[in-house]
Amino acid sequence: MSFAKAYLEKVSLDLTIDQKDPSPDLSLVVAIPCYNESGLLNTLHSLRRCTPTEGDVEVIIAINSSQSSDESAIKQNRVSEIEVENFSREHTDQKFCILQTNKSGIPAREAGAGFARKLAMDHALSRFHKLGKKDGIILSLDADTLCDTGYLSAVEKHFSNNPTAKACSIYFEHPVEGPEFDHRVYTGIIQYELHLRYYIEGLRFAGHPHAYHTVGSAFAVRANTYASQGGMNKKSAGEDFYFLQKIIPLGNYSDLNSTCLIPSPRPSSRVAFGTGPVINQFLSGEIEELDSYDPRSFYDLREYISDIPRLFHSGRNSTLSIFNSWPESIQAELGDEFFERLKEIRSNSSSPASYQKRFFRWFNMFRTMKYINYAHREHYPKMPVRDAVNKFLNQTNDVEKPALEARDLLMLIRQKQRGNSTIA
Repeated sequence: MSFAKAYLEKVSLDLTIDQKDPSPDLSLVVAIPCYNESGLLNTLHSLRRCTPTEGDVEVIIAINSSQSSDESAIKQNRVSEIEVENFSREHTDQKFCILQTNKSGIPAREAGAGFARKLAMDHALSRFHKLGKKDGIILSLDADTLCDTGYLSAVEKHFSNNPTAKACSIYFEHPVEGPEFDHRVYTGIIQYELHLRYYIEGLRFAGHPHAYHTVGSAFAVRANTYASQGGMNKKSAGEDFYFLQKIIPLGNYSDLNSTCLIPSPRPSSRVAFGTGPVINQFLSGEIEELDSYDPRSFYDLREYISDIPRLFHSGRNSTLSIFNSWPESIQAELGDEFFERLKEIRSNSSSPASYQKRFFRWFNMFRTMKYINYAHREHYPKMPVRDAVNKFLNQTNDVEKPALEARDLLMLIRQKQRGNSTIA
């Protein structure tokens, strides 16, 4: 049985895509969901300008709409379909091929970001499956995201140089100035990206081994890893986060920082949370400052995580003593569940290494987010992201520095995170 046969038998694919056989030298497939996207051509031109890769590249665009989509969205999808057809005729060659599928009338209960991304990535998997290339690379991109010219070659080189790599997060930067958007959009995206990066910095400071960005337009995964973990989910929002929470704990996951993606900061109401809704709040005047996390929540988390290795050999009394030494926010949120989980984890671990791995499969990024949300609901009020990051940086450095503006803080953390390329 081929590596993805069992998975692909359970999904619905557009068989017309396979009327064109994939190139035997195919190494990368870029999967792009597309719904009501006016900037798709810019993304395609951005990909076409990339430095040539060693292997061949396919771009699969999954145009989609639901039973409840309005006529303007359906009309834009038709425009996108024609644009892709014309672009493909003009720009497809042996090294770079564009394919598309159009799925309309999706039941409203299933439609959304997850369904669309799954549709694109499942088709990408099917191309590698047809070739028997289990180590092929699927790149998840959005239809409003641009890339620098080194994007495709950097991804190819990363996986070639790291043959055991299963997946990676790819460095991104939202535009923070320019004539395209209202100044409030740039104000909002600076604060939102700062919030995202600060959260990852806080988790890394706390010692969490799974602290990676989980942005749908900025990751890549091997075909066999994608299939073995059940593929993308159909969640209407946060599908990228939930998918990567299955992948990161497998190990051999990393940051790829030698290239850069440029997601759009545009407002949107397509999903319940994320970039689009936050920008809408800034544009409407609902908020002028974005709230983020009190640094104390990361300090509490650090105390907890630093004690996890000690718990492998601890007896009942010492375990209780360690638990009682933790900050109140940790004790109250974990409760009795912690002792039940710890017992289960230890009984199924043969070594400190397997214990550590199993522990963080439980206390993963989803479970960590649950703690962070609880801590701010019950113990620490949120604060403006600029104040939170300034406070965090001053507390984690020996010398207190003058407070910086949000944009300066973002540039500082961008520089730090782009220099981090450790493989987990």
